[in-house]
Amino acid sequence: MKASLLSITPAFLILASMATALADSRSQKYRSNGCEVERKFDDDGKSETKVDCEPGYGRAYAGAGKEEFRQGSCKIKREWKPDGEYKEEVKCK
Repeated sequence: MKASLLSITPAFLILASMATALADSRSQKYRSNGCEVERKFDDDGKSETKVDCEPGYGRAYAGAGKEEFRQGSCKIKREWKPDGEYKEEVKCK
C-alpha cells in the first residue's frame, strides 16, 4: 500500500503544477517603466489590459483628464492626474 501511494504522489504533484502553469498563461502581471501591467485572456478570445502608473511615470499629459474611445474591437479608457498618475484599461472582444 505504501509503495503505490508513494508512486502516485509525484504524478499528482506534476499534474498540480501543470494546472498552475496553465492558469498563469491566461493572466500576466508585470512592471514596465514604473507601471504595473495586468493582462487577462479568456477562452472566448476576449482580453483585458490594465496599466497603473505611479506619479512621475507613464504618459505625459498636461493637467488632469479622462478619455474613452474604441479602437477596432477594443474599448479603451484612460485617466491621468496633474501629479503624473496614469491609469489605462483596455477591453477587447
